[in-house]
Amino acid sequence: MDLKVENNEHYINHLTDVSTTNKVVAVENIYNTFGVLLVPKGTAIEHRVQEFLVGHKMQSQLDELITVQGCLTNTSLEKEFQQFLKKYPDLIQIHNNTNFASILNQLCAVKQIPRVLLQKLTIMKIQLPGLFEQTLFSTWLACLLAKEMKLTLEQINHIFYIGLLHDIGLLHIDPTLVSKRSNFTDKEWDAFKQHIKISLAIAKLIHPFGSEVLRGIKEHHERYDGSGYPMGLHNSQLGNLGQLVGLADSICHIRTHQYDKSGKSMANILPYLQINMHAFKFEFYQAMYSILQRAQLDTAELIDRQTFISIPKTIILKRIRIMQLHLAFNDFIAHIPKTVSGKHSKALFDANQQIDNIIKRGGFDSTETLDWLESIKDDDFNEVHQELQELDDMQYELLWLFKKVFRIVPSFLKDELPVDSSAQSILNAQMETLHQNLLQAWVDYQ
Repeated sequence: MDLKVENNEHYINHLTDVSTTNKVVAVENIYNTFGVLLVPKGTAIEHRVQEFLVGHKMQSQLDELITVQGCLTNTSLEKEFQQFLKKYPDLIQIHNNTNFASILNQLCAVKQIPRVLLQKLTIMKIQLPGLFEQTLFSTWLACLLAKEMKLTLEQINHIFYIGLLHDIGLLHIDPTLVSKRSNFTDKEWDAFKQHIKISLAIAKLIHPFGSEVLRGIKEHHERYDGSGYPMGLHNSQLGNLGQLVGLADSICHIRTHQYDKSGKSMANILPYLQINMHAFKFEFYQAMYSILQRAQLDTAELIDRQTFISIPKTIILKRIRIMQLHLAFNDFIAHIPKTVSGKHSKALFDANQQIDNIIKRGGFDSTETLDWLESIKDDDFNEVHQELQELDDMQYELLWLFKKVFRIVPSFLKDELPVDSSAQSILNAQMETLHQNLLQAWVDYQ
């Protein structure tokens, strides 16, 4: 990526939209690389000047040549964190019970946050408020996890910047992709993944951040088990800081996207941690458990007496579909030729082993669990309703794990399976079976 070509159509659109409420003005003359004046100093970056900026290579970075009215400051950014936390009673309770306020104040106040970063966060807040909230959440929780793990203040400060920067590149991606939750085409998914490279390029341009910050941005979507992207790194290949932001990012999506609809809170996050234990270092999960224990959150009762008696049968049906998915995945793995090797096939083999372990450890294939579910009676509500909720949550998280793993399959078939091999038609057909089984399993959670 040419570091000077960050002013694409999507970003220019954001700037011109922002200018309708928070005036965006050129503070210097804006020239292209041939020395042609595109926009004079003092001009508002409005829709009428859009055509002069889109697609042009410029002598200097556009963000350095403009200013945004009402731009965030160190002080106002801290207030944004506070307002965001107060929006969620469970998060502010965690924040207060872990005495994190002083650390957050120090992170926002001690060093001057680069102007261009504050400017881009301002644009994100106005144009993509949901993404801005996710950025605050991930930054806050990653720093809190780092504190719990007793990392140095310098490392926590690095994580603070990784958190603020890791998704900044999404300002330069098609907004329809940014807001899309699932069902990406291959082309859309490739385009979406470019936000990592863009975020990294922006970080290099706006401040001389150290290698730990840049590495953290680059690795925040990688996973300890090799199932992440863009490079499929795993285990010792990964640093800690980007992974902490990655875990915080995952928890953010669950808390703000899934739990808000169901009445759940961070008190319900344990099933996710249990199912995904392989995706991050065990020490990260220990830190999260410790934070939740100290927060003393109350678990909401989501199963009522009226629907209680139907829940065990529903869980059994969901469990059967998940086991069918598991068997289909095992069959897919069994048909991969022994001669095939590569990062995608390794990730699939590892994921299959991990899912096998989860199935056994969680008793998903246990006849005793099925017998227990079938034996539950209406007057057992007080004793078992919480356990049923946790069981259903674990099955839901296991289904998400399958969904994440299956994203690797198209890349494996394309990049690592020999063309015209005898296994190709079989595996392509089995991929369709996996897809159909996954869709069927998701129907139970609609």
